[in-house]
Amino acid sequence: MESHNFQKRFIESEKFPIDKINEASRIEKTRGGAPPIWDMVFWWTRKPLIGARSVIAGSILPETVDESDFKRLVRLDNSVKGVPHRSNPIQVPSLMNFFRSAKLLDPFGGFGSIPLEAMRLGVGEVVASDLLPTAYVFLKALLEIPKWAKDNNIHDSLVKDVERWGKWIIEELRKDPDIQELYDDAEAYIGSWEVRCPNCGYYTPIIGNWWLAKESGKGGDEEPNEEAEGTKRGDFGRLAWMVPRKVNNKIYIDVIDLNKELNRKKINAKVNFKQGTIEAYGKKFEAPRSNIQAKRKNATCLICNTRIGGDESFYAKQALREWNQNLERYFAGDVTEEQLLNSKARPRIIVKVKKDITFEPVTDEEKLRKALEKLKRIWGDPDVPTEPISEYESRTWWILSYGFDKFFKLFNPRQLLTFVKLVKLVREVGKRVEDEKSKIWGRDKARKYAEAIVTYLSIVLLKHSDYNCISTRWNSGFLIISDGFTMRGMGMMWNWVDNNPFGNLTGSFAKSLDSLLKGLNYLIDAISGSPTEVKVLLDDATKLDKVKEKFDLIVTDPPYRDDVPYTELSDFFYVWLKRTLSDVKEVAGVLMRFPKFYPEAFFDDAGNEIEVQWKRFANEEISESEGRRKYFSGDVGTFDHFKRLLSDSFKTMADRLTEDGVLVTYYAHTTPEAWEALLEAGWLKAGLRIATTYMFSTEFEQRVVTRGKISLDTSLAVVWRKGTSNRALVDKVYVDAVNDCSKKVEAHKSNGMELFISMLSCVFSHFTRYKEIIGVDQKGGQNNKRNETEKKSFITSLVENYIYPATVSTIVKGLASSSGDKKLSPYSEFYLLSKVLIMGKRNNATRRAIDNNTFLIFSIGTRSDRKELMNLHITTKAKDKIVLIEPSNLGVDNNDERTLKAITNVLEDKQLSPSSPNIRSPIDALHLLEYLATKESKESFKKNYEELQSKYKGDVDEAVGLAEILYSVLPDDDIEKYLIEKLLDALDKLPKKGIEKYIS
Repeated sequence: MESHNFQKRFIESEKFPIDKINEASRIEKTRGGAPPIWDMVFWWTRKPLIGARSVIAGSILPETVDESDFKRLVRLDNSVKGVPHRSNPIQVPSLMNFFRSAKLLDPFGGFGSIPLEAMRLGVGEVVASDLLPTAYVFLKALLEIPKWAKDNNIHDSLVKDVERWGKWIIEELRKDPDIQELYDDAEAYIGSWEVRCPNCGYYTPIIGNWWLAKESGKGGDEEPNEEAEGTKRGDFGRLAWMVPRKVNNKIYIDVIDLNKELNRKKINAKVNFKQGTIEAYGKKFEAPRSNIQAKRKNATCLICNTRIGGDESFYAKQALREWNQNLERYFAGDVTEEQLLNSKARPRIIVKVKKDITFEPVTDEEKLRKALEKLKRIWGDPDVPTEPISEYESRTWWILSYGFDKFFKLFNPRQLLTFVKLVKLVREVGKRVEDEKSKIWGRDKARKYAEAIVTYLSIVLLKHSDYNCISTRWNSGFLIISDGFTMRGMGMMWNWVDNNPFGNLTGSFAKSLDSLLKGLNYLIDAISGSPTEVKVLLDDATKLDKVKEKFDLIVTDPPYRDDVPYTELSDFFYVWLKRTLSDVKEVAGVLMRFPKFYPEAFFDDAGNEIEVQWKRFANEEISESEGRRKYFSGDVGTFDHFKRLLSDSFKTMADRLTEDGVLVTYYAHTTPEAWEALLEAGWLKAGLRIATTYMFSTEFEQRVVTRGKISLDTSLAVVWRKGTSNRALVDKVYVDAVNDCSKKVEAHKSNGMELFISMLSCVFSHFTRYKEIIGVDQKGGQNNKRNETEKKSFITSLVENYIYPATVSTIVKGLASSSGDKKLSPYSEFYLLSKVLIMGKRNNATRRAIDNNTFLIFSIGTRSDRKELMNLHITTKAKDKIVLIEPSNLGVDNNDERTLKAITNVLEDKQLSPSSPNIRSPIDALHLLEYLATKESKESFKKNYEELQSKYKGDVDEAVGLAEILYSVLPDDDIEKYLIEKLLDALDKLPKKGIEKYIS
């Protein structure tokens, strides 16, 4: 047996305050609680800083640390107002040496939350790396540059110069004659695609959403969804919409601002957003409904009122593809401007958004055409991003099929011309700063300083591009622009926003500069006084060729299987970064790009330019992608590819970890397949064991409140350690795990699926402490649609046949401990788990909905057949959801009338007749007994009970046992607890606490 008697860390102890951390994390992920650095530029799956801070501190400090000292250190002790991330960790003298002597690695650096918090804690050495150049540049901006500036005492001048040169860019752009005539006093412009109707031959705007303002009376705290919501009554802060007006076979757009119409600041109205009807103060109004139905592949012409398309060709989509093809041919000189503008589709500006967020119809439609002509004159300029978007449809490039296959096509002509001008100005800043500072500091330091200034100004440009492309939309609820990555990828928007770079709306160049400065000041304050030596590397986590030393701690957030295709999506930023951070020189009369700043990010070892990330790195990213699978050769993009590279990264991380070191990986998938991949990577291939697991809140609060479901609302932080024993028999490990872990159920503070994850973690810790598990049954099963004789892989068999069932047995045994040792069948276990772990909406008529992932996990863990769960009427389908058939609350308080109605509904849904019952399972027996105990007298009930027991003894006895467990664990506001209390009272099995307390 290998030695693994390492000193336990605080994160491995029961003192680790996960509930307090999650409470702070949820606040951090709200609009008012987010760190300013998140407003600098968009990035995917950024973890709350307080979570990263707590994980790092908990993984470094020994378990003997006092819990109050830990909370004080990470700012969870209420010593600061608001969210903890706004203050640096407090200096606890007795703990500081633990951090100064530590070394931390994050090989999937992303946007740098983990290494940033390590620096704030004073970790001695921090190394962050990433495979992708875009993330590499962002990591430089968040970690290395602020630390370098602070260490050289030039942080104040850095902030001032970023602001000075950012404003210089704005003024130079404003003075540019090409730009001057393209913008007026509008804050932004709402645009639309118009399509030439094949029936009448005239152009009709395609409007996905006619609403301009549907702001709630609370000041825009929500955006009503016209597709999902029906009638809404109450006060509205703003109501405004567009209406079409036909004049001589042309559609003009007018604006209806109801606040102005009624001369009121707030409007009390009855609005049906789906139908577009508004009733206010005795008057009726009507907003148009969308004239595009993309799912049905048709649109409606506003000129002749005929349907366009509707067949497989989807005419509107084909029209956009023609526009994009003709646009490229126009710039190449193959078609004329007239031919281009006579394409079946073309962009059009329809409404202005003014400074006070009022709306005006656009009367000047020539600005896009003028920008088009100016672009034609500079075509061939290397600052126009002509690089191809991935030639396959990755899951979040929905816009690709509409012909937007090159990056310049993601911008209308005015937007594109503006960005080309901005690129040149940012590059010019680099030259001017370097020349200016060289006279004072010398060439090397001046160059590094210029690199820093240009890096931050490039990020400003990137944020502006995200808010100023044809995948944006006008958010009529908040009266703001929703950026292009709102849906985590680039989607097709029939209405988009053209954001004035000089304006004051979020995402303009001017406002993006403000956001950048706030983030930069935050970073400088965050690392103020930090003794950390920080290093950012461009490296592959599966190899880490540039990292040779060992680390005490590795904390990282690997890609989540098929969640985000980082390589392809971040190319949207890469193509601009490459331009602003590289140089352009004329060679033989041709302008060409040359290395300048971060050449390793944009040029390979031979000096060749890396055109786009997807061509260079997509086959190396740890991810599953159907698009990649079809495009690349071999197994790229498959689940096997994901597992193989994930295993390689774990083996590499284990090799870089000291013998007593800790590895913590975030993991957001909880399907059996995902656990198989994680176990295969970390345990079988890397030889690590799971010490513990935590469920972290990682997304916005409004997503987290969907309880009883494990999704991307939460991430699992898995704590790994070296040191495994030689081998063990699987049955012995199973029994040991259940016996040990079940003791922790009753004392567990968390509810719902957090309890499941905690017990799963405990079971994992037992199984992964051995190098080899012997005696695993590898036969197939129905849950994975395999034939019983088909042999499953070892790891699949271990997860499905042992780990999940052991977790369920652990929970059932723990829950039953207070009511005696009771044996339950698989279907009773399933019902118990669903009632206890899925936190349903109580006090209303809604039954528990079970998402597909949880349904799969519970069925495997209880060894229940999913089809049989439906056939036995334990679950049912309702509106594409799986629902538990259970008594549901019909009122805030429970009384006999409501209770009887609730259980009667269950019997009806189960097709179970009280007069002549055909009991198919213990769950049938439970519900029938609940009905009889509520409806009949005690004497009559006992007579019926004895008759049922004589005929269905096994099911009835198990139903009573299940009832006793449920009574001990269900919350008081679950109506079934009231029913069970009636049942147990009728059987004289009610615990001494009695029924009076519950009824009162």
